[in-house]
Amino acid sequence: MDRTINVPSGGVERTIAMLELLALAEEPLKLSDVAHQLDIPKSACHRILTSLIENGWAWQSPESDCYALTMRMALVGQKQLARLQVSDLRQPILNDLAERTRELVRLTAVQNNTLVWVGSARGRRSGLVFEPDMSAGIVPYATANGKIWLASLDRERALRIALDAGLGQPGQQAAKAINTIEALNKELDSVSRLGYGRAVGEAEEGVGAIAVAIRQGKDVVGTMSVAAPLTRLTDERVAEILPLLVRAASDMEIAW
Repeated sequence: MDRTINVPSGGVERTIAMLELLALAEEPLKLSDVAHQLDIPKSACHRILTSLIENGWAWQSPESDCYALTMRMALVGQKQLARLQVSDLRQPILNDLAERTRELVRLTAVQNNTLVWVGSARGRRSGLVFEPDMSAGIVPYATANGKIWLASLDRERALRIALDAGLGQPGQQAAKAINTIEALNKELDSVSRLGYGRAVGEAEEGVGAIAVAIRQGKDVVGTMSVAAPLTRLTDERVAEILPLLVRAASDMEIAW
């Protein structure tokens, strides 16, 4: 990791951020690296690391002076998983996001140059509930999941996938969808700029969705979305849901 993380100034927030940073690091980190990536003073960073060491959560290599977590974090995590009897870490993430948004959450995976549904969770049990066919194909140029995936690809490849899926053809599956290369190029530029895909009644009449990418390294391996009737998925509601979706996708990348 070499990106800077925006961390609140509170001691608890800094400690949690440091635990997450050390847990996800591929190798022990120097004090200067931790301070830089968390954007906090070295003195404050050293105090937190010292406290973590004293309480058995971290250790410092005598050879390199680098810091890493002890096995305590892993052991606590194992006990939590055993208590919850979780065999698939992905489903609890979907369930939690569905509960928070009270909307339909879906997960896709990239397989053989296309997207397929691999998971879902419903957050609303009554009222106007969206009940999709999880066996249906995903039209890449007409769905939020498809758009964020296409935007991650080389543009020539993305357009080829869209054309193969029916872009611009008579009787295409999604009647309200984009139907020209020019319009799709413009849409993918917007998706890349915003960082998420959005569909507004294109693949499914009266239904909207937003989606973000699931990455492993530089590759997009899947997508995660929240879908709802357009009467509920307003711009204001999208602004509320998006941070929750982004955080859930980050958790999904760890569980993938």
